[in-house]
Parts: sequence; C-alpha cells; structure tokens
Amino acid sequence: MQARYYPFQWRRSTAVIAAATLLLLIYAVFLLYSRQHIDISPIPNAQSPPYFSNSSACHVDLDLLRTHASNSSAEYARLEISVVRTKNFTGFSDSLDVPVPTYQTVQLDTKNHTEPLPDEKCATSVTIHAPVAAPRPNASHLIFGVATSTERLYDSLDAFAHWAGGTNAHIVAVVDDEGSVTQSKKRAKELDIRLTVIQNSDDLLDRYFSLLRTLFERKDELTEWIVLIDDDTFFPSMTNLVQRLATYDPTEPQYIGALTEDMMQMYHGSHMAYGGAGIFLSIPLVRQLNAVFRECYDFKGAGDRMIARCIYSHTTTKLRWEPGLHQLDLRGDASGFYESGRPLPLSLHHWKSWFHVDMVALSKVAAICGEACLLRRWELSDDWYLINGFSVVKYSLPLQDPNSMEQTWDNSKYKGPDPFEYSLGPLRSKDEGKVSFRLKEAIAETDRVRQIYVRKQEKPQVIEVVWNLRH
Repeated sequence: MQARYYPFQWRRSTAVIAAATLLLLIYAVFLLYSRQHIDISPIPNAQSPPYFSNSSACHVDLDLLRTHASNSSAEYARLEISVVRTKNFTGFSDSLDVPVPTYQTVQLDTKNHTEPLPDEKCATSVTIHAPVAAPRPNASHLIFGVATSTERLYDSLDAFAHWAGGTNAHIVAVVDDEGSVTQSKKRAKELDIRLTVIQNSDDLLDRYFSLLRTLFERKDELTEWIVLIDDDTFFPSMTNLVQRLATYDPTEPQYIGALTEDMMQMYHGSHMAYGGAGIFLSIPLVRQLNAVFRECYDFKGAGDRMIARCIYSHTTTKLRWEPGLHQLDLRGDASGFYESGRPLPLSLHHWKSWFHVDMVALSKVAAICGEACLLRRWELSDDWYLINGFSVVKYSLPLQDPNSMEQTWDNSKYKGPDPFEYSLGPLRSKDEGKVSFRLKEAIAETDRVRQIYVRKQEKPQVIEVVWNLRH
C-alpha cells in the first residue's frame, strides 16, 4: 500500500529540527565566548607567574654585540624592566629590588646573527610604575636661534627632535652659505620640527649676535621668549622647561641663563649667561636691545659676551641665574655630573665636544617611562646603580652622602678655593675603583626600548636593559 504524504507534518518536523539546530549553535557559541572571556580572579597572596616580553623569540643580538665588542666573545647579562603607567603616579622610588643579573659567555666569532636564550632570561626582573603618557607641550611662545654650519645643523636635528618635535617651538638656524639646506629642511619636516633656515656669509660670531635682530623680526603675536642656543644645547624635557619659564614674567625685561660651572671660565669671561646653556630673553628686553643693535654690534667678541655687554651697557636688567640650566664647562670625564642622581637638568651642553654623550640614545627610554625617568639613579639590591640612559656603576666604597657629586672631570686652573662648588657642590673625590658600564646604544621597538651598556676590558662585559611597556 503506498504511503500517504502529509505536507503539514513534514513542515512541522522540519521546523522542530531547525529550531533544535539553532539552539545547539547558540549554545556552542556561548560556550566558546565564555571560555575566551572568562575572568579568573587571582588567588590572594599567590605569586603571579613571570611575564615574558618575547618568550617565543628570546635571544641575544650577536650583530649588535659585535658593534661594541671586537673580541671573540663577551660576557652578557640581561635585565628586563616592565613599566606600568598609572594615573595616580606620585614619583619613582630611589631603589629597585633586583640584583645585577648573572653573566653568560656569548661567542661572537660565529656566522650566527642571534643566539637563543632560555625563556628565564627574558622574564621580568622587576616591575615599576610610571606616569601616563602626556601630550607634547605647547611651546609656540618660544623661538630658538642657533648659528652653526650647514653640516652640523643636519647632524643636530635628531637631538633637536627630542625637545622641539611636535611642540610648535620655532627654531631659526643661521648657517653658512656653502652647501645645500634641502636635506635639513626635509629631515626637520619628517621629525615635526618647525625650522627656518637662513644662509649667511658672515662669520660665526657675527651670525650669533645677529640672531637677536633676526629672531626679533620673526617673532609673532604668540612669541614671549627669544632663546639663543648652540647646536649642542639639549633640553631633556621641554615640559619642564615650559613649566619653569612660566614662573617668570615675560612682560618685563628678563635676562635668564646659567653661569659657567668653572670659576676660571668666569674669570676670563664674565658674570653672564653662557650660550651653551641657553640664553632666554623676554620680548621687552630684546626690543630695547634692537634699538641699540648697531652700537652693540661694535663690541665684537664671543656672541654671548656681546649680548651681556649690550644688556649691561644699555639697560638696567641683570642676569637671573637659573640653576637648572647647565653650560657644562667640565673638561675630561664628566660622568660624575650625569651620575649624580640630582633632578633632571633643564639643559645640557658640550655633550659632543668636551665629553661625549649620545643624547638621542639617552632620551629614547622616555617613550616607555616618561621624561622624568631620564638620568634617574636607581640603587639596585647589591650596591650597583642604574643611571637610566647613561650608565650602570658600582662604587668601590658606599656613598656617605648620596647628594654629593663625584668630581670625575679635570681640575680647574683657577688658583682660588673650590672652583666648582659654587655651582655644583657638594662634591666628592673621584672614585678610582668604580666599575662602570656606559650606554653605547639604544634601540626603540614597539612598546619597548633596549639599552646596551658596555664595560670595556680584555673580555668585554655587556648588560642589556630592556624596558617593556605593559598594557
């Protein structure tokens, strides 16, 4: 007998099956979603597992080590610092509860570019808190003038970018008329530096003093301060500089700067603002100087000295010494200044002539822990010190006075007492037995900065400090 076909029953069965299938799919998606997003609270007082910044590719960069160690091998250690940005940040501590890591011998006389490391080497050594990243300060009220050569201007732009890039500060560079400035303008644009370049055949000293009139002519309605600098003047924190200038009244004649640190230099120079530290002039004062520009131009001599003579001869304005600005007239080894652990300077100078410090490398770690961590001195748990961006050191004797600055530089030719203490004191004698690793390179990567500190000896020692931003 042929079966009878009931369309209604078939449609109902189909609907039931479809509904059941849909419910099963929804339930499966729910389970999958729940497993991916489940929030498991930590067990109270349980130790968190180590955080690995790059556990899938933990290695040492042999090519990088070869750049700074020409030997067949080197002793290598690695310190991983995780940084957590927090809104209620109140300041960095003075110490880190972590020892200098143990060394392992790394062979450099191979064809390999990298050498794998155990995951433990890339585990977090210590975690610190840092301020939330702040926007670039508005420095549109500052116009900076620098007299230099075409070549040195280009070489200075990466350092300028740290403090001027993205701030709308205006830099006017007066350079010689030999050579092209096209590359400098292009590079400045890439670095978001507001740069004007003027080519001039005058000699360097004349160009320096003439900056006064040049900058005055290029001020706009926002300009409050005219600042004269050298091409090796460096401002570690534009934010700090803007905030400090805000404590001075720009509507009054103001002459702000720093004395030399060496009494002998002052004896030969004057009680004046030394140009490498930055000379800050308010618009009312520059207006007075512009009116007597021709008379002052006849003084001749060093540019900063000409400016001082012009101010003292034609106005009643006197120098206001801003101690945060530094000319750094320190010959020889100036490491004691950088390792002092004192507040971050407002300006630095002579860092690529009298004493070499790579300011671009030094400042890279600010992208992770902020400008406030630059040159921050942390005491480690075994009497070592990390001076962030500069060195890792161990003194031969405990520091009796942490506020004292080690006088590592050459003695002054000044015959009187204490030629440096009036500006840098308290000082202590040079530690001849100090063990020191100096920063040689810093590599910025996504959410981390790698610092390479090297101690030169028969078998070089390298400490790589890796700063990781935790989200």
